[in-house]
Amino acid sequence: MSQVDKTFVGYATPWSVSAGRKLSVHVSSHPAPVDLEETLGLALEANYDDQIQVELVRLLSGDSRPRGTGFVEQQVASNLPHQIAAREQLLFPGSFAELPNLPKLEQFTLALLVMPTTPHLDAPVVATNAFTLGCQDGVLVLRLAGEEVLRSKRLLKPHRWHELVLRFDALNGKVSMEVVCLGQGVGEPARLAEQAAADLDAPQVIAAGCWLLGAAPFVLAAASAQDPKPPNQPAGHAGFNGRLESPVLLRGVHEVAYAQVMQAVPALVTGSPVVDLADQVVAAWDFAQAMDTDQVLDVSGARLHGRLHQTPTRAVRGRWWDGSVQQCAEQPAHYRAIHFHSDDLTDAGWLADIEWEIPTELASGVYAIKLMRGTSEDYVPFFVSPAAGAKRAPVALLASTASYLAYANQRVSLTGDGDLGKGPRDPHDRYLLAHPEVGLSLYEHHEDGSGVHYSSGKRPVLNLKPKTLMWSFNADTNLVAWLHALGQPFDVITDQDLHGEGAALLNHYSVVVTGTHPEYYSTDMLDGVEAYLEQGGRLMYMGGNGFYWRIAFDPQSSEVIEVRRAEDGTRAWASEPGEYCHAFNGEYGGLWRRQGRPPNPLVGVGFAAQGFDGGTYYRWQAAAADARVAFMLDGVDTNRLLGDYGTQGGGAAGEEIDRFDLSLGSPEHALVIASSEGHRPGMLRVKEEFLMMTELGGDPKVRADLTFFETPAGGAVFSTGSISYAGALSVDGYNNDVARLTANVLRRFIDATPFDYPT
Repeated sequence: MSQVDKTFVGYATPWSVSAGRKLSVHVSSHPAPVDLEETLGLALEANYDDQIQVELVRLLSGDSRPRGTGFVEQQVASNLPHQIAAREQLLFPGSFAELPNLPKLEQFTLALLVMPTTPHLDAPVVATNAFTLGCQDGVLVLRLAGEEVLRSKRLLKPHRWHELVLRFDALNGKVSMEVVCLGQGVGEPARLAEQAAADLDAPQVIAAGCWLLGAAPFVLAAASAQDPKPPNQPAGHAGFNGRLESPVLLRGVHEVAYAQVMQAVPALVTGSPVVDLADQVVAAWDFAQAMDTDQVLDVSGARLHGRLHQTPTRAVRGRWWDGSVQQCAEQPAHYRAIHFHSDDLTDAGWLADIEWEIPTELASGVYAIKLMRGTSEDYVPFFVSPAAGAKRAPVALLASTASYLAYANQRVSLTGDGDLGKGPRDPHDRYLLAHPEVGLSLYEHHEDGSGVHYSSGKRPVLNLKPKTLMWSFNADTNLVAWLHALGQPFDVITDQDLHGEGAALLNHYSVVVTGTHPEYYSTDMLDGVEAYLEQGGRLMYMGGNGFYWRIAFDPQSSEVIEVRRAEDGTRAWASEPGEYCHAFNGEYGGLWRRQGRPPNPLVGVGFAAQGFDGGTYYRWQAAAADARVAFMLDGVDTNRLLGDYGTQGGGAAGEEIDRFDLSLGSPEHALVIASSEGHRPGMLRVKEEFLMMTELGGDPKVRADLTFFETPAGGAVFSTGSISYAGALSVDGYNNDVARLTANVLRRFIDATPFDYPT
């Protein structure tokens, strides 16, 4: 069944839900292709039935590979509907701004700054029900009631700012447009001016309704919205790629340049406004205001505020940025731009097919709504944390949902641009490649080449499912399976929970077990883990490349995260100069290591190398004989190599690995019990450790260090230093030294007896 291509897909909101709260499930079913239906007839009908079957399952292992841990699910009785009606729900990617209904204006002047990044692609820049001004064939074209009335002659220059002034005179049947391309640097002319004008005949003016702004919203970067349902889906195509800045709308037709229009708005300029124009301002939108919201604020005093859809990128350089400041808070006037993308998608906006209150008696865990139609299936995972006031288990598995979001729908391993593999492996991959409209991961580029700054769970995520690549979410089910195999009661909590509650959440538990790749951490998350350990908590860091990138959560929705890939690090793209600070909270982004908070002081190890050409083993170090770690070696044979087996690349040390390093803050009293060796040529040191290009063959810093240390408050930390480690747990039915050692650690960490801090 798992090899049948998907004919429907779903997602849940929120991903993280406590017992007693409501879960929504959103599903879209694709209609049967007409050509295939005629060819295959009855053979196709089963996969396109009008009903989708529904089950609740608990996911214990998502690894469906023949030589993997093995796929395991448990059906759970519930009051969910047994089936739902199949229906198609469309996706409309593309970010845009929707401004409020404005007063009727028969004469107006509109001024704004435009920086197109794909001017060769047809796309609207400004639109109402009456007119659209957009890019076409590399120039600006004005259409009135669908008919072209004006076209600029000069090509728009990509990645250059253009001053645009549009004048519309319905009373006298005239329209004109002035476009000024601003040069960059000493090698380009300061400006290339162009003016174009056209006469309008009476039918055109009547058809345009004299530009009845009050009849419909005013839209930037998309076609007119036409009161869509749901509200984030425009009737037309939101296809503009580029930056817009400081739109100002004036009553009347004014033969003035862009700079003079800007001078009419005191909030946008330094000094006194031009008095004769100030009285004519209808609205002026300052995109540097309220960046942590989806609002665009009108600073004219009329309070005609607008709303953004699909999270375009804010806190980006505007027309006036000159390199003298590096963040919006220093000089907001330098950051009045918004970067819109034709492929932004942070909210699918689908209607809910299932709305279900999680029973308070449902045990905490990793669950999925299993959907089936004929031979096609889809799993919609979600994470259930304990109900408020419920008794907690001694152990919490901390699901790395921020990292799941970062990798959501990543295609780099499918298109040949990455090093995880090439080509689709399963129905989820094939669906992802066939449906680019489901949105991008933080590892990809937008259509215009800019990096993807935002990711969201409010859309289908094809790799947040079992029976997919053993990476991130699916790899973490190795830990779920291990805890179940031990018979160890545990709760599941998530990064969203940690971000919202901090150490108060973790303090419920004797032991917190991380996922295999907790790479993306907000400040509140990192502070929470640190405070938990300072208060005597015990942490098992069960992966590699953890606590690496600083992120920000959307204050309006914990289902959306932001990343700024600043300065350095192993990264698919780099943030632009001056754009290293998050729009959601203003914090400086990039590596936690570059913030002075590398993971080494927290967990003993930090990211050292990555490679995907196979795993290897650990060799025991002298510290394994120390009495402080005798508890973890009970029943473990230290006369043989550790982890020279595993379902992830054939060894316990691989994929992405972390090492102990005193220079980066690893605790001096920490014990490195075992270190990996024998890595293959593809395991390369992380680039943030290069100062100059150098030959690194046989690099001794390319290793994973199995590390343990105690904290002053009686707690302790155990770190595996490897993403592949969890893949070795299930070998031989969990009867192996990796599983034995790890279970010993878990049992001792549950034991409330304080650890002695070495003196």
